[in-house]
Amino acid sequence: MVRTIEYKPNKYIKPCPKCGNNTKFKIHSQQVAEDCCDIWAECTCGYDPTAENTLNRLEDVWGGTDDNQCQDAIVFTWNDILEEEKV
Repeated sequence: MVRTIEYKPNKYIKPCPKCGNNTKFKIHSQQVAEDCCDIWAECTCGYDPTAENTLNRLEDVWGGTDDNQCQDAIVFTWNDILEEEKV
């Protein structure tokens, strides 16, 4: 399942290192086990900071892409990972 979300221009979401976008994302949810789904954010240009290490994706039993899951994906699988890559 993929949901496209768009935020207003802001200073809170880290810009994509590939294209500079920080407003429009695809939130992915993929079943990876019988009772577990991975959820992560990907830029609309295709940049996925979790592509090399899928352990950085959120785990959820239901794998929903509701507003709260989208926000968590942006905070934990986008902002946090991009911040770590600076180190």
